[in-house]
Formats: sequence, structure tokens, C-alpha cells
Amino acid sequence: MGTYLVKRFLLMILTLIGISIIIFVLLRLMPGNIADIMFDSAGFVDPAEKAKIEKELGLDLPIPVQYFHWIRGLLVWDLGYSYVSEMPAIDEIGPRIPITAKLAALALFFSVLFGLPLGVICAVKQDTALDYILRVISLSGLSLPSFWLALLILMFSVTYFGDIPIYLDPPENLWDELVLYSIPAAAVGFRSSALIMRLTRSSMLEVM
Repeated sequence: MGTYLVKRFLLMILTLIGISIIIFVLLRLMPGNIADIMFDSAGFVDPAEKAKIEKELGLDLPIPVQYFHWIRGLLVWDLGYSYVSEMPAIDEIGPRIPITAKLAALALFFSVLFGLPLGVICAVKQDTALDYILRVISLSGLSLPSFWLALLILMFSVTYFGDIPIYLDPPENLWDELVLYSIPAAAVGFRSSALIMRLTRSSMLEVM
């Protein structure tokens, strides 16, 4: 068991490294970079100033060297500076990490809460009207674009509840926090619950 976990962990690390290399290289091969965006937003292009900024950002270096510098900065939590707020990027991201973690945990809870029992019901009621209805719902959850699904959930909440809570200040208690995160967590978790439901149904049918 320990050997299996170690192998899976090493495979996960290699997968993350491979994905990071592919995304990094593709972003560098695409036309334009941050220097182009900055000068386009300013409405002028001074080749000398642009070349200076590219040198400061390391964009004139070979792509493997750029990737090495990026990984080295990532390991020491140096993600550069935001050109919008002129603050270190880690200071911009840091306060949002706990909120994202809570949202992800609640979305996972919703997906398991609905996906597992509905998958069991589909397997027990195989080829019945209820099974077909739940399978259509799960298929829609896997097929609908996430941004459109989120808009539908927001519209439903506003229509039937009058308004939706907006994150302005940290919630004062656990209930307010659950209410605040419930709608976005439902939008995120619905897609996962559809996948869990179909996997549970298939596994149940194999066992039965």
C-alpha cells in the first residue's frame, strides 16, 4: 500500500511538472506578452522602452531559462508584482486562498452529498423513469458550460429568494458563511456531483 501511494504521488508530481511546462511554453509561443499589453493599453509603442521592460522581466531570455526562473521564484513564493495594484502578487493571492479553500470544500461536500445517493438510486431503479430523469440531469451537468450554469443558478436564486449574498466583509458566524458560500459552491459542485452520480451508478450495477 505504501509503495502504491509513493508511486501515485511521484506520478502526480511528474504530471504537474509536465502540465506546467506545456502551459508555460504555449503562453510564451503565443503572439504578444505582458510588455505588449502594457504598451497597447498606454496607446503608444517606444521600441527602446519596450525592449527595456522585456529585459527587466526576463522575456529576452530563452524559454527554458525563463521557466527555470519561474520555478525558482515559485519555490520561494516569489510570484512577481501586479502591474494593476503595484503590489507583490503573493500579497494579492494570499488573502484569497482561505476563501477559495472553503468554497472548494463546500463544493466537494455538495457533490458527494447529492452524487452518491442519486447514483445509488439510479442503480437500484435501473431503466425506470426516475433513472432516465436523473441520468438526463447528470448529463446536463456534464454538458452545460460552467459559466452559463452559474448564471442560471444566480438567476434562480434572485427570482425565488429576492437577492443573493455578496462577499464584502468576512462573515460574522458560521451560518452567514454557509449562506454566503452555498450558491457559488452549488454552481461548482453540480458538475462534480453529476460525475460522481454516473460513476456510482456504474459501480453499483457492476456489483449488483
